[in-house]
Amino acid sequence: MALQGPRIGRDPLKSENKNFLMNVGYQGLMLAFPLITVPLVSRALGAQNIGIYSYTYSIANMFMLAGMLGVSNYGNRSVARVRDDEAALSREFSSTYALQVAVSLVAVGAYALYLVLFPQQYGRVAWIQLIQVLSVCFDVSWLYFGLEKFFQTIVRNLIVKVLSLLLIAVFVKGPDDLWAYTLIMACSTLMSQLYLFCSVPRYVKPVRPELRGSARRLRDIAVLFLPVAAYSVYRVLDKTMLGSLSTVTELGYFENAEKLINIPIAVITALGTVMLPRMSYVLSKSDADYRSIILSSMRLALTLSCAMAMGLIVIADDICPVFFGPGFEGCAPVIRLLAITVICSAWSSVVRTQFLIPKAKDSVYVGSTVGAAAVNLVLNVILIPSFGSLGACAGTIAAELFIVIFQTIATGSDLDARKYFGILFVHLAKSSVVAVAAFCAASLFDNALVRLVIEIVVYVFLFLVLNWQFVVKDFLGWSK
Repeated sequence: MALQGPRIGRDPLKSENKNFLMNVGYQGLMLAFPLITVPLVSRALGAQNIGIYSYTYSIANMFMLAGMLGVSNYGNRSVARVRDDEAALSREFSSTYALQVAVSLVAVGAYALYLVLFPQQYGRVAWIQLIQVLSVCFDVSWLYFGLEKFFQTIVRNLIVKVLSLLLIAVFVKGPDDLWAYTLIMACSTLMSQLYLFCSVPRYVKPVRPELRGSARRLRDIAVLFLPVAAYSVYRVLDKTMLGSLSTVTELGYFENAEKLINIPIAVITALGTVMLPRMSYVLSKSDADYRSIILSSMRLALTLSCAMAMGLIVIADDICPVFFGPGFEGCAPVIRLLAITVICSAWSSVVRTQFLIPKAKDSVYVGSTVGAAAVNLVLNVILIPSFGSLGACAGTIAAELFIVIFQTIATGSDLDARKYFGILFVHLAKSSVVAVAAFCAASLFDNALVRLVIEIVVYVFLFLVLNWQFVVKDFLGWSK
């Protein structure tokens, strides 16, 4: 029986609010994980060991990205296009996954060879990270995203996160437990992938992979790998370069600051996760009014990103001693600088997941990320030796701005960039007013924890007041 697709006539953003809210709700639940584990791990391991973990993981992650090639975006898009045809879906999944396994095994072997040929200063931790690289062989989340089966991925991650949290609480007690923390994180990733992998037969029938068209499929996947590889330069290689050109302590500051920055980015990513398969499906079936759809998504993304970015700037000084503990004061300026990337990421995420990838405008996607990687790499080499984590921040900000500018110019005839800028300026102004009010209210108190609570409460309250109509009526759809 064929899978049922969505009706084209309805407003995709309105129809997907449930999926988006479910994903955001899941991200909200996931906040509990870093809120508990980051302070726990930071106090147990210290900035230096956090930096060691981040450094070894950044290297392993580059092999993981190579192992996945461009399968995640390609598989998501291709599954969404054929999901109404069960036979075509099974063929597409089998052929795509066969390529993924072949490339992933090469990546696993290459990482093991790298560890043998280039003995690591942090050898035991680096070898444990091999489990992370192995996990990409079983990563079929793109199938579930393409089918819009988001609930399964949410359940998977919740179960794995809870188990890993319990294990960290039991086994990570001090600096000597870095290997245990690394093993827990690596095994949780592998178990997370295996959970979804075992459920694949519920959605597709196993068929022999088609060799015909493999060259074309590999070419298309490789094209989408270029921006993934470029992304790793300014999101992953930052950490590798910090560990090599600066100190692991500076890397520890950057790592923990990025964990906070990734929280609002994860919320924005939830929108892209929901809308990419939907837009791929819609644009493959009709000439839908994609401009109005993307405008609605951009309004939501910029509203949330401006609010969250300014909120992070307000709480940066107080959240570091409360959240990370002593020794992480250097995180505050890093948080403030990286907060700028939240807004850039929101803009580029909407353009990428709702226009460039669904419309197969891969050249723009590739050009923007490769150019950003070059900008980031050059600035990192120049700035990191002198400025450490702040130099890495400058490179990351420049890379994100490059992507926004490049994609905006390249899509100027297709998208309503002027309207997007208007929305951005309005919400930056609103968020700035809210930020000043929250900062002034908190400045009346001396205790960091009290100030942090006041900043959050005042900020959230005033944000809801200034954006009440949008949040309640336009997005949630509540009206009298």
